[in-house]
Amino acid sequence: MKRLIIFGALLLLIAPTADARRKRDKAGSIQDGVYTDKKYEFTMKLDEEWKVSIMKDEKPFRVVLVQKNYAIPNDYQDAPDYTKVPKVVVYADTTSTGIFAFVDSLFSDSYSSDQKNEIRKEFEFLNEHEIVPRGVKRLEVGGEKGVLWQGQAKYVKEVATSASSIGGKRVYGAYGGAIIGAKKGDLMVLFHVMSEWQYFPGVLQQALQFVETFTWGSDEG
Repeated sequence: MKRLIIFGALLLLIAPTADARRKRDKAGSIQDGVYTDKKYEFTMKLDEEWKVSIMKDEKPFRVVLVQKNYAIPNDYQDAPDYTKVPKVVVYADTTSTGIFAFVDSLFSDSYSSDQKNEIRKEFEFLNEHEIVPRGVKRLEVGGEKGVLWQGQAKYVKEVATSASSIGGKRVYGAYGGAIIGAKKGDLMVLFHVMSEWQYFPGVLQQALQFVETFTWGSDEG
């Protein structure tokens, strides 16, 4: 019994320490609905309609936002797992390349770098086949010049009509994707947005609301 008591006491001592370590390892924190990045000190107002996951501090991917109550295409009503859940990924890192040239390089087959390969791991849209650009425009992010790139990628899926069905149906659809980028000094921030194409305009509009609340930190690294 004494050993159990001692073991329990040790667990109580270790648990707060482990929890504090996990908090220190995070890229940032949220207070009053505002995310503040620990390393780069930028801030962004969040929305309760989106689930927030704060990444580890050593990674350039800082925050991942997933829409909670997302719409499901009619073809996927019996198999909702096939739908692309609307998501926004926030990436931050330093680069000497201009923001317009950097975003262009992400879609270049002839350009390769470790940084680009790292970005492709979380920017799912970059890995789609036959991406069709839908427009590029300039905008401001926290008062700095930025760029908004949009595109579409069509797909064909074999979707099960029910959990017990052997066969399925062929679904023709498309994804919408966007990359919003800006720089202040050498610090670059990218927002990756992706969802089913039919819902993409609304999802992108919500993502742009996050971008509109973005403020740069006093120290960019």
